[in-house]
Amino acid sequence: MAEGMFHTFQATAAPPEPSEADSDRKSSKRISILNACDECRRRKIRCDGDKPCGQCGWYQHPQRCVYSKPTQRVIPSRKALDKLQRDLDHHRAIVSRVFPGQKLETLAGLPREQLVDLAVTLPAPQVSPSHQIDQILDLGSQYQSTRSSEDADSLDALEEPPERDPPIDEAKRHRHKVNAISDDVNGLSLSMHKQSSYVGIYSVSAALRVILKIAPFVRTHIARTYNETVPPSRSNSPPPHVRPTDPYYLPSPDVGQKLIESYFKHVDVQMPMIDEDHFWRTYLYDHRRDSPWLALLNMVMALGSLAGSTCEDEEHYAYFQRARLHLDLETFGSSSILMLQAMGLFSGYYLHYLNRPNEANCLMGATLRMATALGLHREYKESVPSRPASQGVRPDNLELPAGIRQRTWWSLFCLDTWGSVSTSRPSLGRMGPGITVETPKVPQQMNNAQYIAYLRLLPIIHNIEFCKLATRIQDSLAARTLGKFEDLFAFDAELVKWHDELPPILKEPSSSSLLSAFDRPTQRTPSSANSEKQMPFDFAQPPDRDRISCPEVLKTPRAIMHWRHQNLRMLMHRPYLLSAALRRIPFAGMNTEEKIAITRCRIIAGQTIADIDATCREELIAGWAAVWHMHQAVMVPLVSLFSQISLPVDDSSPGRRGSGTEDEDVERWKMQIETALRFFDKMRSYSVAAAKSKDVVERLYEASKHVQRHHEQQIQPHDSMQATALEAGQTFETFANSDETLRAMSIDPGQLAAFEQSFWGPSPSGNPVMESYWDDMVWDALPEAGDRVQGSEQFDWTAPNG
Repeated sequence: MAEGMFHTFQATAAPPEPSEADSDRKSSKRISILNACDECRRRKIRCDGDKPCGQCGWYQHPQRCVYSKPTQRVIPSRKALDKLQRDLDHHRAIVSRVFPGQKLETLAGLPREQLVDLAVTLPAPQVSPSHQIDQILDLGSQYQSTRSSEDADSLDALEEPPERDPPIDEAKRHRHKVNAISDDVNGLSLSMHKQSSYVGIYSVSAALRVILKIAPFVRTHIARTYNETVPPSRSNSPPPHVRPTDPYYLPSPDVGQKLIESYFKHVDVQMPMIDEDHFWRTYLYDHRRDSPWLALLNMVMALGSLAGSTCEDEEHYAYFQRARLHLDLETFGSSSILMLQAMGLFSGYYLHYLNRPNEANCLMGATLRMATALGLHREYKESVPSRPASQGVRPDNLELPAGIRQRTWWSLFCLDTWGSVSTSRPSLGRMGPGITVETPKVPQQMNNAQYIAYLRLLPIIHNIEFCKLATRIQDSLAARTLGKFEDLFAFDAELVKWHDELPPILKEPSSSSLLSAFDRPTQRTPSSANSEKQMPFDFAQPPDRDRISCPEVLKTPRAIMHWRHQNLRMLMHRPYLLSAALRRIPFAGMNTEEKIAITRCRIIAGQTIADIDATCREELIAGWAAVWHMHQAVMVPLVSLFSQISLPVDDSSPGRRGSGTEDEDVERWKMQIETALRFFDKMRSYSVAAAKSKDVVERLYEASKHVQRHHEQQIQPHDSMQATALEAGQTFETFANSDETLRAMSIDPGQLAAFEQSFWGPSPSGNPVMESYWDDMVWDALPEAGDRVQGSEQFDWTAPNG
């Protein structure tokens, strides 16, 4: 009984509180791992996400615990889809306007040239005015951003690889025409299609392509009027009486002496690689009949015949074709200096007269390699004759062989530079540290007879320095489309310095001082220039040796040196003009460096045109070079003219086309073009390319007149409609701003001001949107008055999308 009154209680300890580790472990188990290792995925078991994870550690395969990056699903937003749809609609609208009625599948397979031709020949689509205005409103806001995004990189589109197996190229063109005068290197062919050879941004072809891009109508105008024909003064092949029959035939001594004298009077002074005394003695007394001598003799006679006649005279063909019979592939293995000199005259000079620039460039490169094989690129310590006098070395003058080596190498160097500097092609090692040959020198002391003889070396001595600088510029221009402004201005300063340091006898008097005033803030006198650089001989003394009494033999070389100097300066700056034309920006919208480069390019080109027209002598050697340089220079006013008249009409921009300054520029460019056309016509007898150059420039000039008339027809209705709109806007503004009128319409003036600010808010450029709205409107697309009244209730002018 007593026992039942007692209860037994078992004491138990309180359950331990969970530790932080346990809580972390439990909580970690509740976390789902988004990325499991590859091994756990294969086993389809839970992974804890560690590295290595617990499961891989349990199965003792930690090396298999590899995590793969999960592929994220890209879900486009509604905003992105709307933007893509708008872009697609814009593209369809553009294609429908440019290629009306054409299927996109058909257009996708056409090359670029056919697409451009199709776009300019198809008739304009018939679109309702309201729909066209809607497209303008949608696309007008994107015009400025698209135009600003086009920078200098657009010049890269002008450089394209040549066409594969073109239907016509230089070799095919000259297969039946010894002197066909159409070539695509200098832009004389006026090709509308892909180039058959590479030329870069500094070529005439690049300028022509820019004109076709900014004024597509030019392509249609030229294609409609262009017919490639040979001028009547040129025949397809040499007449029968000058066909070569015997490669060993030589003219009579009287004719031969006359041709040789003409060569040394007009040609040799530019490239004095031949020893005149030794040449005369060999011709008169040695009677050599070997190929090296006959090749050189016929080339000398060909150039002599060329220099002493007009381009209607075709006698030089006979000597050229006889010389070509002695020049073949085995020629490049020859060790004869005479064969090398013949190849130099043939590839570096005569082929350019025949308008075969690609053939000349290739053979000139091989000729330079041939010269290095003969060791002409090195200067040797001693010049000891190792051959008897019967083989052409005179023991009485040990310095003659070294002089011949120097003059031959540097003449080839200059010929290669002159022929390739305007193609934007690299020089391919024309100059380098391995070339140690010294330049020809004028003795410090000489008598009057020696003075006349060494006077002929002055052009080549100073042309060497010019060509060294031109080679550096050529490699720099070929490396990039547009260089840095600092490099451009540095090269230009070096060219100006070279010209300033010429001896007075070689300085061509300029027709005006405009260029000097622009480029030289402080004028330098010839005496100060000579004092800075010590000349080997002071040609400023005595007084009769100045530029006023320049000898007859130096007048043409002096003029050509001056033209080449101006041409290279113009070529360096011309790509910036092309870039600005492609971007269609007015002069006021350019930065300072661009303004300087483009202004200098235009001034130099204008000065070149004036100087050539004023100083070119009526002879073939001068006329040939003058027409080529004139053709290069006249491209600048042509591009400037097309660029100016093709600018879009934008009243809000500061450089709007039609202002007084722009009108003066346009008139000046037209005068320069007309001066070039008159010069080409005057030089028909002294250049085979004069007629073709006149034809190319004249067609482009006529096309510019059509483009200008077309734009003027668009501007006139735009201006008249804009004046009407402004007058109506002022009337409405006077009426709407009246407080009594607003209150009568139950409108609070303060609310109206807030509404105007929110609806017509300022654009990103800071100008009111309404101004851009009026500027971008195509007024000639609006309906007529009757249609406007009839459909006015269907068009909401205040709706964002019409």
